[in-house]
Amino acid sequence: MKNKYKLLILISPVLAGLIMIWSYTSGPPAGYTGSPGDGGNTCTQCHSPSQNYNPVVSLTSNIPAQGYTPAQVYELTLSVSSNSSKHGFQMTAENNQNQKTGSFQSLDAYTQTLSNNQYIEHTSSGTTQTSWTFRWQAPSTSQGPVTFYAAVNATNANNSTSGDTPVTYQLTIQENTTNIQETTIPGINFYPNPVANHLFIKNNTDQTVQSIRILDTSGKMVMEKEKPSFPLNLSGLQSGTYILIIHTGQNQGIYGLLKK
Repeated sequence: MKNKYKLLILISPVLAGLIMIWSYTSGPPAGYTGSPGDGGNTCTQCHSPSQNYNPVVSLTSNIPAQGYTPAQVYELTLSVSSNSSKHGFQMTAENNQNQKTGSFQSLDAYTQTLSNNQYIEHTSSGTTQTSWTFRWQAPSTSQGPVTFYAAVNATNANNSTSGDTPVTYQLTIQENTTNIQETTIPGINFYPNPVANHLFIKNNTDQTVQSIRILDTSGKMVMEKEKPSFPLNLSGLQSGTYILIIHTGQNQGIYGLLKK
């Protein structure tokens, strides 16, 4: 009986190590995004950056250019491009006081939420993905700018913590304080937004753009074009937030527009 007890003592650290490795394959515990609220902790707490897979991370969303509206739900996609075949991530959102804000929602088996939906991260099946799409609900009250923090790990898939390339990423979005209530025309989109000089319209409908109006946030019209041709030259506009109104024969679209 005494010998069996000693044998268990010897084996238990190995088992603990294996449990840690596999549990992180299916997602780490909360608190490893690199955010100030997480104390700057990232994947490097466990994964040694001994390999260079050159990961490049980006975050896209349908959050309007003028910012998020409290309590609204948005769709986000975190993407990574690297020389590795397996990746993992963890993301959170914080306000300027480094407090968690908003909540995440998983949309498929590739992601999961933690800590009352304050974090979202990969699952074991999600490690084969190079992008993850999920939802974020903005806080119900005004929070000002919100920063998304993500730690992303490009791994060598050897089920250990060595030979990987962990990196961090962050993106700050503003709160919409212009009270622009957007209405869209399905099939008609404009780009880029924010815009520097030239605005393009992509029209996948049988409708014709009859006119374009641009207003400042006080409601003053700063540009009007009947039967406009594209690209639209906006180089004469000052930097700031504007309201773009697109008229067709049947519909009207109202959008927030940011001028660089």
